[in-house]
Amino acid sequence: MALMLCGVAVSLWLSTQAIADSYRLDQLKERNAQLAERAEQLRREVGRLQSPASLAERAEALGMVPGGNPARLVVREDGSITVVGEPVKATAPKSRSDDARDDD
Repeated sequence: MALMLCGVAVSLWLSTQAIADSYRLDQLKERNAQLAERAEQLRREVGRLQSPASLAERAEALGMVPGGNPARLVVREDGSITVVGEPVKATAPKSRSDDARDDD
């Protein structure tokens, strides 16, 4: 009789643990889905921030200007170096406030 009672108790305990594990598994699946959605959202954000238009806007906000036409150095087989092209200094384009002052 005691052995049968122990068997029932163990069976009840195991089924309770299985139900608890099932709830925990459901919670973890939901959390995994949330994290996957967040990861996708971050991938889209990174893609948007890496776009050329976004990079140009942020560079302009930092005061950067587009580079001019650089000269290039060509190293020949004999070791001599030749400058190709004429370097042009990068200059900031006129801002809108400068255009408004010119009109006055």
